[in-house]
Amino acid sequence: MGILALYSVKTRTLRVAGNAKTKTLHYLRSIHEDQPRNLESSLRVVLRRRRSCKASEWEMDDQSIIRIQHRRVGGASKPLLLHLVRYVPGEKAATLDPEPEGTEDDGGEQRPPRGKEFKAGECFLLVKNADVLFCAGGITSTAARVYARNLFTSCGIDKELCDFDLRPAADLDRLAIIRKRGVSSIQLGSVAFEASRYLLPERASFGRSVLKSVSDQVQALVAKDDTVLEQRVMEDLIVNVELKLQGNSQADIEAQRSIDDMAVHMLRHEESTRGFVIVTRDGNRLTDLAVKLHKRIKVLANNNSLDHESVWLEMRGYYDELRESKLLET
Repeated sequence: MGILALYSVKTRTLRVAGNAKTKTLHYLRSIHEDQPRNLESSLRVVLRRRRSCKASEWEMDDQSIIRIQHRRVGGASKPLLLHLVRYVPGEKAATLDPEPEGTEDDGGEQRPPRGKEFKAGECFLLVKNADVLFCAGGITSTAARVYARNLFTSCGIDKELCDFDLRPAADLDRLAIIRKRGVSSIQLGSVAFEASRYLLPERASFGRSVLKSVSDQVQALVAKDDTVLEQRVMEDLIVNVELKLQGNSQADIEAQRSIDDMAVHMLRHEESTRGFVIVTRDGNRLTDLAVKLHKRIKVLANNNSLDHESVWLEMRGYYDELRESKLLET
């Protein structure tokens, strides 16, 4: 039994999105004294007692006001989706002269239209039990936590349940996932493939020889067509390589240790090895993004605001990814 190396070559495709902004979704955990705190149950109480935007407002210490602008409650089996916004009553917006005559423009200020206020920030949350997906847009997770705690208190929620922190789930020992479950295969994209040839531990001589062998075969395959090398198409190809245990649980102990060590090293050097997928022996797929427990997304933008439905759609998708990969702690 040993390690099989499979590879394929394909051309790169690019997708360009218009009228969009790039944001980051973070997987956080509601924690109290190092134990999970069910944030969803308290929020459901608040949403029943504060049914309008106005009723959900709370003045913060900096005199700004945060409120729930949009909500999707759904059934008990569905996660809560919230869109919080922040504004400062009476705040003016800075302006400039689009056609200044002098060498400098001192600008000015503009009051909001009558009956309106300028939005000063927003954030988005998906909440299920103690799991929280968070996307910031001018409101930090700390401010969102303070707002929620104050709202809980005003709604008469048990004092003990009002006390919680939001911590990144990345505080988990990610390497423990690999050590506990073991590795069945490592799928390498072009960037990870090239980097991993130099990042393997010195003792993993077998793994080094496998990667070098695959690299030599790919070079030989492309070199058969002189026009390919002349046109430098190699720079625009993606090399997909999969290192896989033959026999899985019955594989040779040395082979198991070797592929586990490769996975651990890739996690430790993940900034240099983006584009990998680690498949554990129980079938979980850990991508470079999923292992970090945050994800970059592109969402629709309207002027200086994000479209809340677009953000929520991405949140639902990422939550499903985490759940299917068994990376959710709840």
